[in-house]
Amino acid sequence: MGKLGRFVARLVCLKRFVLKGNGGAYNVHRAERLAIGLRVFRAHRALRQQSASTLGEQLFLVNAILALPKDTPGEIAEFGCFKGASSVALSIAAKHTNRKLLVFDSFEGLPEPEHSVSNIHDGKTVGYEKGAYKGTLDEVRQNITQHGEIGITSFVVGFFNETLSVRPAHEKYCAIFEDADLVSSVRDVLTYAWPKLAANGVFLCHEARDLEVVQLFYDKHFWQSEFNSAAPGLVGAGFGVPTDAGAFNDRNQAQLVFNYGSHLGYVYKS
Repeated sequence: MGKLGRFVARLVCLKRFVLKGNGGAYNVHRAERLAIGLRVFRAHRALRQQSASTLGEQLFLVNAILALPKDTPGEIAEFGCFKGASSVALSIAAKHTNRKLLVFDSFEGLPEPEHSVSNIHDGKTVGYEKGAYKGTLDEVRQNITQHGEIGITSFVVGFFNETLSVRPAHEKYCAIFEDADLVSSVRDVLTYAWPKLAANGVFLCHEARDLEVVQLFYDKHFWQSEFNSAAPGLVGAGFGVPTDAGAFNDRNQAQLVFNYGSHLGYVYKS
């Protein structure tokens, strides 16, 4: 994919967000969505070498938060932030919905993987390693300060099984974005954070193509034993929800093709 193709693809994502995005409940209409989209666009360009998510995925996150009813209680919670590129987008969404952003991360990279993870589409093992996706607290704070809304962002430092178990019982989340990668880490987030997700709140998962993670959302025994509920499934399981426009095809013909997929999946809590 050439530079021109990537640029055109990003413009397509931005146009779709501006023209067809959500936000009416928060008085966020086309002009405001354009301003939001341009901020996320510029931040993504500046941080694209430090980002584990695409522009289309980041705009999808923002749009999902703008779609929440205004009376949905709780703050926005992010689990796993790498260098903070997605945190920037989430903080901008938080500002426009009058909420706060809680960023949970060890800031030490991934813990030691306990289980292997494989791609759904080809069965190949995903190369997660201890210490991967490390971003220091100073790096993340600086990126949000420069490109996002640091004034409404708080940081919770530590591994999820340690920090989530001692969070206040009354804490509520309206939206959760989880990019924890490892099966054990995603399980920890679900175990501790799902009960805090408000009714009709949205849980966004960045491992929609990872078989062993996706299986958690369909594990009847896990959901029954932990939450006394049915397994909710995951919209986008397999190839992810469509968020990104592709670039020119392999023959460099001037034909825009769309890659209907991403690493994002989601489920609403009912």
